[in-house]
Amino acid sequence: MTANATAADQQDGRDLLSRLRFAILSLELVPGESISERSLEAQFNMSRTPIREALFHLVRDGLVIREGRGYAVAPFDMDEIDEVFAFRDIVEPVAVRLAARLATAAETDLIRDSITLGHREFTPERWLELGLDFHVRCAALSRNRCLTAAMQDVTMRTVRARWLSFASEAGRAATHREHSAILDLICARDEDGAARAVLAHSAAVRREVRAAIEGARRFMGRRSVVGG
Repeated sequence: MTANATAADQQDGRDLLSRLRFAILSLELVPGESISERSLEAQFNMSRTPIREALFHLVRDGLVIREGRGYAVAPFDMDEIDEVFAFRDIVEPVAVRLAARLATAAETDLIRDSITLGHREFTPERWLELGLDFHVRCAALSRNRCLTAAMQDVTMRTVRARWLSFASEAGRAATHREHSAILDLICARDEDGAARAVLAHSAAVRREVRAAIEGARRFMGRRSVVGG
């Protein structure tokens, strides 16, 4: 009985984690918004154990912060965003250089099919999955788990802000073109070209993210943004 209850709690925790992560990344839960275990318990009709487990993972991912005895959705931290992009500009060129050297056609074909489907049949859920996925999957082609983990972390830390700049069809089309160009260079074994392309893409995304956050301040509230 206890084992069954524990297994059920674990499954509930995974389901809740997925739902809360999507709500935060898609800005359904806005930065700075308070979250309590009690309110989640009532909203999702779950016990406290899976709720605490889900919140633990969200705190670890930097999407939720402790606030007194409760929690809050992490605000956009402008200083951290600058730091993340500076780190990404060190890590990602190394990853795509290795990817251009080591990737197989079958691997790049799978990534191309995925980004094409995501662009052609757009939904917020699919975009959030692909937004977390493309750069991480390209990094995984490097065959280096540390590089892949680093890209997973920095992508997670910017995907909320990226969503703000991705609402328009033009924005989605530009991202698809840039991702496709990076993949083309990896397929062509052009290490230098792939490295230059990810740096140019990163610089463009960084500008868009900062502009989008500034533009969204007024509807997200004063607690939504911290730092420079």
